[in-house]
Amino acid sequence: LRGAEPIAGRGSIRLDATTSKTAFRFPLRSGTWLVAAASSFHTTHRWGVQEEFALDIIQLGPNLRSHRGPGEAHADFFAYNAEVVAAADGTVVGVITGAQERPPLLLKPGESLDAYYGRVGAQQAENFAAGMPGLMGEGVIIDHGNGEYSSYAHLIPGSATVRVGQTVKAGDTIGRLGSSGNSTEAHLHFQVCDKPAGLSCAGIVPTFTGIEIAISDGPRPLQSGDLVVVP
Repeated sequence: LRGAEPIAGRGSIRLDATTSKTAFRFPLRSGTWLVAAASSFHTTHRWGVQEEFALDIIQLGPNLRSHRGPGEAHADFFAYNAEVVAAADGTVVGVITGAQERPPLLLKPGESLDAYYGRVGAQQAENFAAGMPGLMGEGVIIDHGNGEYSSYAHLIPGSATVRVGQTVKAGDTIGRLGSSGNSTEAHLHFQVCDKPAGLSCAGIVPTFTGIEIAISDGPRPLQSGDLVVVP
């Protein structure tokens, strides 16, 4: 206001650097995997509370692409049908079934980004309308105690090998990597949350053991673009 005295103030926001109490192995077996999306600020995950620390994991082939040829079929993708494993000991508290795998949604040669995002948006609207199977696809949720739950999404329909109430050990196969639900190409969506839900939860930074981050100066949380080497 005119003539008002300036007012000085201070504020602070606490930065919580805490990672999960549970030590997780990588949710896929040996090989080199690309973290296509993580918690980096330039990725879509960061802006969703439940998935702000989630990983989208793919595999690259000798052509440095995620697929052979034009990528018109799910089997063209190098990661497709890979074994998905429990990342830590726990109890299965959720198995999502009834999902579909739609054709891959890649940018077509000569297609504008506006047209591409229009196609993706139209498909995503249908996915959202289908509820959990339309979003997570075939999925598994595991309780690890300490209020920490891991979710594995976009599995091949019908590939989940576990049931609710079943006890699993780290490394047990729980399904196969696919592209069901809200997915543009074959990948594993892995996240750790504070509740046994894929959507209504808050993300937790997962602590990983037994992995090597290529071209990294030491252990740290995974970021978008990391190449993860699993022995």
